[in-house]
Amino acid sequence: MKRRTNEIRRAILSEANDSGTVSAGTIAKSFAVSRQAVFKNIRGMVASGVLVKTASADHPYMIKPLRESRITVQVGPETQEDKVWNEFVSPLLDDVTSNVREISHYGFTEIFNNVIDHSESKTADLSVTIDAFVIRMMIKDHGIGIWKKLQDAFHLDDPRHALLELTKGKLTTDPTRHTGEGIFFTSRMCDRFHLGSDKLEFCRFRDGDEWLFDVREYSYGPGTVVTMDVRVDSEQTPKNVFDQFTTELGSFGFSKTHLGVELAKYEGDNMVSRSQAKRLLARLNKFKEVYLDFKDVPVIGQAFADEIFRVFAKGNPETRIFILNENPEVARMIQRALRHDGQDQ
Repeated sequence: MKRRTNEIRRAILSEANDSGTVSAGTIAKSFAVSRQAVFKNIRGMVASGVLVKTASADHPYMIKPLRESRITVQVGPETQEDKVWNEFVSPLLDDVTSNVREISHYGFTEIFNNVIDHSESKTADLSVTIDAFVIRMMIKDHGIGIWKKLQDAFHLDDPRHALLELTKGKLTTDPTRHTGEGIFFTSRMCDRFHLGSDKLEFCRFRDGDEWLFDVREYSYGPGTVVTMDVRVDSEQTPKNVFDQFTTELGSFGFSKTHLGVELAKYEGDNMVSRSQAKRLLARLNKFKEVYLDFKDVPVIGQAFADEIFRVFAKGNPETRIFILNENPEVARMIQRALRHDGQDQ
């Protein structure tokens, strides 16, 4: 019974964390309990101070912070991300599990190192908030902005093109000092990851074992802001994430990637042309295994499918392509490309 109560309360905290609201009906249905039982738990959590009742009708609940801290630090070539971690973040995490601490350490130091080496910002605003549900770390710089930095360095079409390239992994503007893996792995270790600059925000978050993507137009102003959420009860470890993207047992190489095809789709566009496919495929021959996720892609064109599954596959036999979450219409077009007799179109 105690375990059941804890699970219900975690679900309440999850909803409060996500949206500031709690759907008693949804939680009651999920756990096969009455709405009254859910409301009883909510009242108990408010009474104990875990949840705070707000005056907002749209966001009636918030999780009470247990510890929080905010500072602004100077950024320059002499700045050391580990020193900032040890002085500012680490003391707040004394009572968390070792795996949660490892994830938090990896994510904070990787992102803050990017600020030092890439942002051209003179200061950074840092905040850490810890409550009964999640550790939330925010790093905001006031520099050039990540999309503009990548766009200028690699002569990319626009910010969304920069986002697409970043999510593939192995992308860095300074290959002598960076591997281009930090954001890729951080976004997969955290339970929720937000990366925003100028008017474009990229979100990645867990829903069970499924990663969901979201790209939203939002005005962030100058610089880049990254928010990382790590659940205090997370069972994830850095090693587990690294192993997911290594094709050979015992190897430490970053040889596998997972890419949401929808990220190559601009608003109002369908995935129909060879040029769209080539944009999606750029640099994917650096990986041994590529998982193309067609979630939320309703249709693809013949030329788009042919460029990926015949032309690219034939020209890059060492890169294996795997297909995820395709609907019947997309699957039909992929099969057509795979059955093609080899004549060019």
